[in-house]
Amino acid sequence: MAQQGLETYRTRPAVIDAVRSLIDGADESVTLAVPKSALVTFAPQLRAAIERDVLVLVLVHGETSASIPAYDDIATAVRTIGHGITPLLVTADVKRGLTGHVRVLTQSDGDYRATRFDNENLAHDEFTMFLGTHWLMGTERYVASVGSFPQTFSAFEFAVLTAALALRDEIPITATAQVVSTADRTETTISGRVVNVRQSLVYPASSSNPAERSLTVETDDGRVTVGGSGATKERYECREITLYRADN
Repeated sequence: MAQQGLETYRTRPAVIDAVRSLIDGADESVTLAVPKSALVTFAPQLRAAIERDVLVLVLVHGETSASIPAYDDIATAVRTIGHGITPLLVTADVKRGLTGHVRVLTQSDGDYRATRFDNENLAHDEFTMFLGTHWLMGTERYVASVGSFPQTFSAFEFAVLTAALALRDEIPITATAQVVSTADRTETTISGRVVNVRQSLVYPASSSNPAERSLTVETDDGRVTVGGSGATKERYECREITLYRADN
């Protein structure tokens, strides 16, 4: 019997359907770690997510002789790992996800399984593991050019990625963010030019700490640092942020 918010799958078709459903239901972000041989299985759903302006991080591992879809059609960024040491891992909007043994997608005769979860705490843990461990082990193969502005994010990590792409391309951007002080938990709104990004999501990395993702914003009261959920070193914890192109 499935626990509340959890469902376990033991067959390849059931796992494929669950992964496709998660990608189809994403409004803001998708992370996906799969064998390279299985990537084509999810290409239509990933392509549709990109068309919905969902930010998609794809990590593929292993080798395959089969053709693979063009990365620029299916992802915001792609990294690859030569050997299949990464679990099957999916998150959608950092709210839902699926994890399991990668062979559930590649072998039909083994006792492998995957579990889907509809739990924000579990999704956040898997999302953090994806970015902080598996993503850093990969080699960057593709990164999309920065999209049009304005863009609004509740998942701060993806605001950091977009800001990093913009500054890398020398596109000036400003931010308006709903934030909470990490000192006294008061809520406020800050606005100003984004002058620095600390991250290791895309090359060139500006931080050697895989958990560090922050923005520095030049406000009327001076420069302030903004981090994501659970931030302690930064001045503010971000709840929602909108990025604008400064030269529009």
